[in-house]
Amino acid sequence: MPPRRVDVALAPSFAEPAGRTCLVVDVLRATSAIAVLLGRGTRAVYPAATVEEGLTLRERLRVEGIEAALCGERDALPPPGYDYGNSPGAFTALDRVPEAAVVATTNGTPALLACASAPLAMTAAPLQAAAVVRAAIEADRDILVVCSGLRREPAEDDTLAAGLFVERFVRLGGFPGTEALFALERYEEARNDLAGALARTEHGQRLVDLGFGDDIALCGALDRYSVAGSLSREGGRAVLRPMMSGPTR
Repeated sequence: MPPRRVDVALAPSFAEPAGRTCLVVDVLRATSAIAVLLGRGTRAVYPAATVEEGLTLRERLRVEGIEAALCGERDALPPPGYDYGNSPGAFTALDRVPEAAVVATTNGTPALLACASAPLAMTAAPLQAAAVVRAAIEADRDILVVCSGLRREPAEDDTLAAGLFVERFVRLGGFPGTEALFALERYEEARNDLAGALARTEHGQRLVDLGFGDDIALCGALDRYSVAGSLSREGGRAVLRPMMSGPTR
């Protein structure tokens, strides 16, 4: 069953999630980090809108007997009191990823929570593109790719990643809207070196300056993991759970 219409919201404020499958993209680095966590075995990711909410949520989970690692960033760096930052490379290097994680980031987790009203909301990154595309097609609804952006504004890095997903859906028969075509054009210009293109964006340059160049190379890799993350509500709170899927490319 091919997707019907594929649209892109270049920033969360442009998103209208009602009735559509939403794919939330924060390629540098929230959804890439979450892709690594879920792909390596984390069973639950609890998104928090702010660093402070992440601290509170972790304590509430502890009261309920759930031990969750606290992961996130403020201005791209690990916040005080957090176990880990937001580095997908660091999660790749762990001998064992946490069973559960609370994740709070500047752009990605607020964008994800803003799409909670969608019938299906998933985190999306190039690292898991095939799995996300398969799950979205199986849901059999129109698709909205939501770019988390940078400081609530459109960001070139997320537009590039959104274009990758548009390309996959169009190849399978999806009909792209205007912003989807724009994102597709940006991706087509960069597809031979996605990681390099990501590194040249405003956000990418900041991460390079902070010493996270290796993360960008990982964020630009395709189809490393066969797991998508699906957002649901459990006990009154949002949680991402892994969805296994086969390779549709």
